Amino acid sequence: MADQAQAARKRAAKEFAEKWAGRGYEKGDTSSFWLELLRDVVGMEDVTTNVRFENRTTERGFIDVVIRDAKTVIEQKSLGVDLDKAEMRQGVAVTPFGQAKRYADSLRNSERPDTIIVCDFDRFRIHDLDTEHPERDYEEFRLAELPEQLHLLDFLLDPQRERQRRETQVSLDAGALIGKLYDMLRAQYLDPDSEASMHSLNVLCVRLVFLLFAEDAGLFPKNAFYHYLKPVPADRARAALKELFAYLNAAPQERDPYASEALKAFPYVNGGLFAADVEIPQLTQDIVDMLLDEVSEGTDWSQISPTVFGGVFESTLNPETRRSGGMHYTSPQNIHRLIDPLFLDELKAELDGILTAQGVGDRKRRNELTRFHDKIAGLRFFDPACGSGNFLTETYIQLRKLENKILSVLLHDQGVFELQEQHSPLKVSLQQFHGIEINDFAVNVATTALWIAELQANAEAETIVYGMVKDLPLKDSAHIVLGNALTVDWAEVLDPAECDYIIGNPPFLGYSNLSLEQKADRQKVMGAAGGVLDFVTCWFALAGQYMGGTRTQAAFVATNSICQGQQVQPLWKPLFEAGVVINFAHRTFTWASESKDAAHVHVVIVGFGYHSWSQKTLFTHLRGGEVAVEHPDNINAYLAPAPNLFIAKRSKPLSAPVQMIAGGKPTDGKHLLLSREARDELVAAEPAAEEWIRPFSMGEEFISGTERFCLWLVDCPPEILKTMPLVRERVERVRSMRLASPKPATQAKAAVPWRFDEVKYRGEGDYIAVPKVSSQRRVYVPIGFVTDGMIPGDKLFYIPSESRYVFGVLMSRVHNAWMRSVGGRLKSDYSYANTLIHNTMVWPDTSDSQREKIEKAAQAVLDARAEHPQASLADLYEPDDAWLYPALTAAHQALDDAVERAYGLEPGLDEADLVAHLFELYGKAVGATS
Repeated sequence: MADQAQAARKRAAKEFAEKWAGRGYEKGDTSSFWLELLRDVVGMEDVTTNVRFENRTTERGFIDVVIRDAKTVIEQKSLGVDLDKAEMRQGVAVTPFGQAKRYADSLRNSERPDTIIVCDFDRFRIHDLDTEHPERDYEEFRLAELPEQLHLLDFLLDPQRERQRRETQVSLDAGALIGKLYDMLRAQYLDPDSEASMHSLNVLCVRLVFLLFAEDAGLFPKNAFYHYLKPVPADRARAALKELFAYLNAAPQERDPYASEALKAFPYVNGGLFAADVEIPQLTQDIVDMLLDEVSEGTDWSQISPTVFGGVFESTLNPETRRSGGMHYTSPQNIHRLIDPLFLDELKAELDGILTAQGVGDRKRRNELTRFHDKIAGLRFFDPACGSGNFLTETYIQLRKLENKILSVLLHDQGVFELQEQHSPLKVSLQQFHGIEINDFAVNVATTALWIAELQANAEAETIVYGMVKDLPLKDSAHIVLGNALTVDWAEVLDPAECDYIIGNPPFLGYSNLSLEQKADRQKVMGAAGGVLDFVTCWFALAGQYMGGTRTQAAFVATNSICQGQQVQPLWKPLFEAGVVINFAHRTFTWASESKDAAHVHVVIVGFGYHSWSQKTLFTHLRGGEVAVEHPDNINAYLAPAPNLFIAKRSKPLSAPVQMIAGGKPTDGKHLLLSREARDELVAAEPAAEEWIRPFSMGEEFISGTERFCLWLVDCPPEILKTMPLVRERVERVRSMRLASPKPATQAKAAVPWRFDEVKYRGEGDYIAVPKVSSQRRVYVPIGFVTDGMIPGDKLFYIPSESRYVFGVLMSRVHNAWMRSVGGRLKSDYSYANTLIHNTMVWPDTSDSQREKIEKAAQAVLDARAEHPQASLADLYEPDDAWLYPALTAAHQALDDAVERAYGLEPGLDEADLVAHLFELYGKAVGATS
C-alpha cells in the first residue's frame, strides 16, 4: 500500500514537472505553482488555510509564500533569475535568500521560520536556519529532478510533530532553568518553608516566566525586561521588580507620569497577574546574572508550549508535594487520546463536511460556517482537577485552530485592518473554560498558561484575518477556582445545564497511598464502599451526580485498577444503575508526563455520560505502540466489548473442575525461609536439619527459577527439634516476632512457631502452580507442574492435580484473556486472584475427543519447555525472545486452537471477542445458579 502511494506521488511529480517546465512568472504564477505542488504532489491537506501568499511584513514588503504550520517562508523569483545575484531592496543589495531572511527577521519570534525556500520555478533551494551557515549550506534540486528528490519536501507534511518536539524540548530546558532559579530564590527567603513564603515564591516564578514570554513574543518591546533589569545593581533588583510589577498592574490613567523611560516601555497587562503584593526576597548578583544571562537571554520563551507549561514548572515543586497530590503533567499526545474521541474528532468532521459539501452555494456554506463558529464559541469545558491547566489549554488551542480554519474561508480576500474588540471576528474565548484546583501555585500556572495560549493563538490569527489583534491589556480569563474538588459544589463553579464536557486527569493515587485527609474526603464521596477504591474514583462519582439530567459527556484519565478486580463493582454498579453508559475507552497504556523525570503510570481513559452514543469506540494499546480500534455495541465496566455484568468473588469454582488454593503465609520474620547459601551453611553446621528442609517458592522465584528453601517442621516431633539447636534458635526467633506483633491473630500463632502462619499444602503430591503476580508484557501467565514437594508461599496458588486438561485450559489464551479482563493489577503487572478469576471463569463443555486434544496439546507445551532444561519460565515466556523458542510458540498456538474449538469458537478470534463470549457464558451460568 505504501509503495503504491509513493508511486502515485512520483507520477504526480513527473506530471507537474512536465507541466511547468520552461515557464514561471513571479507575479502571476506563484500562487498556482505552489498550491498545485503542495496539494497535488506533496500531498498537503488544508493547503488553502495553511498557506499564505504576499504576507505583509514590517519591512514595507511582502513574503511571497508562508507555510504556517511548517514554519517555512518561500522567496519566489521568475524563471531565469540568478538566485546568487544581489539586487537592491529598500536601499540594500541582497540576494533572494538575504531578502527572505530580512523579512523573516522582522517577524515576531513566535512567527519566525525554521526554513527558507528560494525558487525560480526551476531550481529549489532549501535553507535550514538551524545550520551555522544557512546562506550557503542548502539542499538544491531542479524541477526535472522532482520525482526523485520529492522526499526533500517531506518536512512540510508533518510539521506539527516537529513543532511539538521543538516546543517540548524548549519547555523542558526552560523548566530546568526555572528549577535552578527557584532554588536560588528560595534560599533568600527568611522562612522558606512557611506557607506565605512558598506562595510568594510560586507567584514570583509565574510572573517572571510571563515577562520572559512577553518580551520574546513581541508583546513588550524587544528585550524590554532584560534592558530594564540589566543596569540595576543587585541590591536594588528587588525594589526594581516590585516597581515593575506595580507598573504592569496599573491602568494607563493610574500610571505615574514621572516614571522612568525604562518603565514606560511596558504596556498595561491587567488580568490580575501582577495585582497581589507578594513577598520578594533580596536578590544576589548570582541570581540576577542567572535570571538575565541564562534564563532570559539563553532561551526563546516564545517557543514554549502552553500545554506543557505545567511540565516547565514541575521541577520547581517539592517532590513530596507532587507525590502526595498525585500531580502528573501531560503531553499533548496523551491529552488528545481523551479530547479527540470525546469531542474534537466530531467537531473536525462537522467542519470538514461543511467545507467539502458538494452542490452547496457560497452563501449557504458561509451561513453554515457562521453557525458552526457560534457553536464552538458556545461550548463550555470543565476540568474539576485541572492542575496546571494542560487539558483546558490544549482544548482552547484546538478550538482556536478550528476558528482559524473557519475565518480563513469567511474572511477570504479581505484586506488588512485593525481588529476592534466590538467588531472582532474572533469568538472563541477563555471564558468558556472552567476548573477547580487545590494547589494555589497550579491555579496561577493554569491561568497564565491559558493567557499564553491566547496570545500565541492571536499571533496566528493575525496571519489569517490580516488584522492586528490587540493583545494587551489582558481581557478574558478562564474561571479556575482554588479549592478541593471533593468538597466544592461543582454546580457553583459551572451550572450543569451549561456544561458540555468534563475533562481531566484527577490525582493518580492508589487506595493504599492516601493521607488521612484524603481518606476522609473519599469516605464523604464514596461512603462505606470506598475503602478499596482509588482516589480518582471520587471524580467519577461526582461527575455522575453532576451530569444527571443533562447530555453532558465526561472523560477522565484514571488508574487502570478502577476497571479491574475488586474496584469495579463498588464504582461502576451505582453509576450504571443511575443510567450512566461508557461511550468510549482506552484500555491500559502507559501514561508518561512531560517533566524531565517523567512519572510513568499505567492508566485507562473512560468517556461516559447519560446520553448513549450510537457508535461507541474501544481503543486497545498493543505492543510496539500500535492501537487497535473497534466499535462494539456496549463497553462494560471492565472495558470489555460485552454486556454490563459484574464479576463477584466466589469461594468455590463456578465451573472449573478443580479448586485453586492459595499457598501458605510464613509470617516468620524470615527465620524459617532460607537462601541456597543459608541452607548449605545450616546443613553443614547441623546435618540433622537437612531432613526438615524443603524447596520453597513464592511466585517470583517460581517464574525466575531462583532456588529458595524453608524449614518445614509441621510433622517434626519436639524431641527431634530439641536435638537441633540452630533450628530451635530460628524457631524461637519466630515465636518472639509473633508475640511482638500488634495483631492478635499473629500473636496466637506464636503457640506453634515451628509452623507457617498458614499451612495449606503439606508437602505431599504433585500440583499445578500459578504465580499471583506476573508481568503484563507476557501473553501467558507462566504456569507449571511441581513434582518435588516444593512448599508454595502465599504468592503462589496451587491446584492439587496432575491433569494435562486442567493445565491446558489454564495455559490457554482464553483463560489469560479472562484474567486480563477481570483480574486486578499490581502496578501494571497481572495480579491473579483465585476467587475472582479461576472461580468465575466458565470452562468449556467438552466432548471426550475435545478433551483428549487439549491434553495432547498441553503435553506438547510441556515437551517444548523440556527441550530447554536450563531456561527458566521467565526465559521461555519473555516476549522479546519468543523467536528463540519456535517449538514452544507452535505448541501454544495448537493449544489455543484446541481450547477455543472446545468453546465452540473459531480459532484466532480477537481477544475482545473471546472476552465477550466468556462474559456471555458467565451471565448464563450465574443466571442458572441464582
